[in-house]
This record gives sequence, structure tokens and C-alpha cells, in this order.
Amino acid sequence: MARKITHYTSHITHHTPVFAVILVGGKGKRLRPLSTDSRPKAFLPITRDGHTMFRITLDRIKKIIPGENIIVVANKLHASLVRKDFPNMDTSNLLLEPVSRNTAPAITLAASSLKKRFGDAIMVVLASDQYIEGEGLYLDSIKNGVGFVKRNLPALLALGIRPTHPEAGLGYIKIQNPKSKIQNKSKIYKAKSFVEKPNPGMAKRFIDDGNYLWNAGAFIFSAGSLLKAVKKFSPEIFNPLSDPDKIRDVYKRLPDISIDYAVMERAGNIYCMECAYGWKDMGSFDALEEVLKKEGLSYASSGLKYDGVL
Repeated sequence: MARKITHYTSHITHHTPVFAVILVGGKGKRLRPLSTDSRPKAFLPITRDGHTMFRITLDRIKKIIPGENIIVVANKLHASLVRKDFPNMDTSNLLLEPVSRNTAPAITLAASSLKKRFGDAIMVVLASDQYIEGEGLYLDSIKNGVGFVKRNLPALLALGIRPTHPEAGLGYIKIQNPKSKIQNKSKIYKAKSFVEKPNPGMAKRFIDDGNYLWNAGAFIFSAGSLLKAVKKFSPEIFNPLSDPDKIRDVYKRLPDISIDYAVMERAGNIYCMECAYGWKDMGSFDALEEVLKKEGLSYASSGLKYDGVL
């Protein structure tokens, strides 16, 4: 039986419950052989405390969302790795994919499960393969984003980071003119389009343009709002997942597509919050080596088995 849900009340007065949804499905192909099928990149240690990226993501969000309100979506092969870092997890909050798909099926599965169990809930969707600096700024961004979504249902909110350099390996979000903020304090804008991994020339143009943010891979919306959008724009995902208890029969047939392309690019109620915390996507050896240096680690001292040199 599911535990009684805890309502988020520290800075938000509306009674709709808030859940964190942590995605640990990234295969980390660009980090092989460190990232493997049996131990993908979310379960690698990259900080001085020796904790995995998943564990760090979990501990950070627990400071504002209680553990019983945390959902984890992972491949069934990695259930033991999830439970090792989250031993007290409610079993009904661990959603296991029979096969790895992209973020659209994973997020829709979580939304469908929450809607079935609780009627509706606010979802704070987080990737587990990122390096965050400025925890206070990060948590404030989450709280401000949750407040915005609760006041502006059915808004779908993406979190973005102001680029510091042209980076072809990241996704970008084009926002309306930065002077046209919807909410001044939190720097929230209407989102115009999503671009995944542009070529170097395009990435430089995005920086020069000033209307593009890095896609931080975090989203906030209500389960009901997300499901409504998926039903409209990606029924081939919505229909099979309308009953989350039957995913073993249907999951393999779902498209391998990101939530950006399946929904966020197509819907009209998309917003983007420009966040000020330090952020790095851990999708390449360059990013990994930069973080290890920042942490004062080498591959050997971090516990990562790799022959490369820092």
C-alpha cells in the first residue's frame, strides 16, 4: 500500500501535492566504458563525497520535497542500484521500464501513475546526470517554478540556463525577447522552440542572438496538464500508457522520443524559467574531467576506473 502523501507547504499554500520525478534512464553512450549497461552514468560517483549522481540528485531535492513524494523512473535492470541509494523508498514510487525509452514515455508513465493514484499532482521532473552548483539558487528556482505552475495551470514550465559559451552537445530553448518577462523576479518567459544539439556554427549564433538558453533538462507541470498535452500531440504514447499497470505489454512499442519533441515543441502553453544556479550536463568526458578537476579529484581518487588522464 502506498504511504500517505505529504503536502508541500513550506512556501506554497495551494493544496495540490508536489512530487519530484527523477529520471535515471540515460544510457551515457558518450561516457563508455565508464557508463555501462549494468551501471549507467547516473550511478557514477563524480564528487568528493563518493556519492552517485543519482544519490546527490535525490538528497538535494529531499530538502524541499519529502522522500515519500519522490518518484523514480528507471530501467528494470537498475532497480537494485536505485534501492541501494534510496533504501527506504516506497515500492509504489519506483516505476520500472521493461526497456529503456526516452524522456517522453518515462515522464508520461510517471504522470499516468500519479493521476491514477492521487487524482492530480505537480511534477518536478529532474534528470539525474547533472552537476549543480549553488544549491540554494537551485532549490529557490524549483520553488518559484512550482508556485508559477500552480498559479498558471495548465502551464508547462522548462528550466533553462543562460549559456556561457557555444556548446554543440547541449539542447537549447528559444525564448521570446528577454525584455518580455512574464514574471520579473523569476525570469519566466514564453518558450518559442526547442533545439537539440545544434552544430557549432548554430550554437555560436544562438549565443550571439541572446534569446536562447541551455535546456537544463528539468520541467515542472501538473500530471493532468502533461497528460492532456501528450494525448493531443503524441497519442501513440498517451494511449498505451493510459493504464500504467500494463506497461510490460506495450512499452517496447513506444517511440524513442524526448519530451521536448513529443510535447514541448508543439504545445502553446510552454514557458521557460531562466535559472542562475551553476549547471553542467554530464554527457561527455570533457564535462566529466572539468567537474573532477573542480572537485579536486582524479579518475583514480573518484573511484572511476578509466585509463584516461586528467
